[in-house]
Amino acid sequence: MLQTRKSNPNRPTRIMIYGQEGAGKSTFGAYSDSPVFISTEGVTDQITNSKGEPIDEMQNIKTWDNLIDGVRSLRSEQHSFKTLVLDSADWIEKLAHKDILSEENDKDIIRANGGYGAGLSQSENMHRELIEELEKLRNEKNMNVIVTAHTHVKTFKDPTAPKDYDVFEIKCHEKVSSIWREWVDILMFVRFDSHLKDDGKKTTKIVKALGDGGRTAYFIKEPAFQAKNRYGIPAKLPFTFQTWDNIRPYINKAPIDQTAEQVYVDCLELLPKVSDVETRNKATENVEKNKTNVTKLVSFRKKLRELTVGA
Repeated sequence: MLQTRKSNPNRPTRIMIYGQEGAGKSTFGAYSDSPVFISTEGVTDQITNSKGEPIDEMQNIKTWDNLIDGVRSLRSEQHSFKTLVLDSADWIEKLAHKDILSEENDKDIIRANGGYGAGLSQSENMHRELIEELEKLRNEKNMNVIVTAHTHVKTFKDPTAPKDYDVFEIKCHEKVSSIWREWVDILMFVRFDSHLKDDGKKTTKIVKALGDGGRTAYFIKEPAFQAKNRYGIPAKLPFTFQTWDNIRPYINKAPIDQTAEQVYVDCLELLPKVSDVETRNKATENVEKNKTNVTKLVSFRKKLRELTVGA
């Protein structure tokens, strides 16, 4: 018997953000919706959420089993978190390798389990099991998942190009990197903006790389890096503290073609219909405070419509 189901475009999103050290990957996770961190790097004390408050971090994630148990506890226990941030993929891979090497009493992942890459294959399987747990978390708790990762540069052999060239890649073994790339809905590459300038001398031609600290997030693949998204996000956007708010309308399928002014007017029409005075006053305060932020106004409008159904 033929069995089908309707697709669900409103499922929580899966994002991997990778890039250079200090680019703001962890901060992006901290600015997401009600995040909780599993940080194997131990950098959470230096970041805050979008309100300037300390973020929540799960404690005692020191081993691979701790990691799996942590994800499962988010499924089984009551909480108000909406996003799990795994920080970072390459440090998570180290936990897998450490677990494998301790079992085999080996010092090299290449030689583990008898060699010939068996240890790397075991690590790949462990990551697949982790992703299965993350999928259950999405389904049962409706949580977003954000995974950060560092990057390194490798030479890429492109059979269609006359020469090999360097590319940025996720700082994990390719077997693990490919699993993450395939699983996520958004693969976001972040880098510092830079430009080259020579000294103007014909004899020396010293070239300097210059930058002003600006950053760009890329959402479409280019020869120098992998990137993708399933939401129609533009190929690149400035990477700022507002990046999560800027891409959320695409994720939520919100009417992004509308201006903040148009959505603001809609909110003003709905506010008088809110029956509870305290709720109406709080909503009015939020709308006025964010009258130029189209992303937040769209969210407020949605809530106001829910509050005023039938009014």
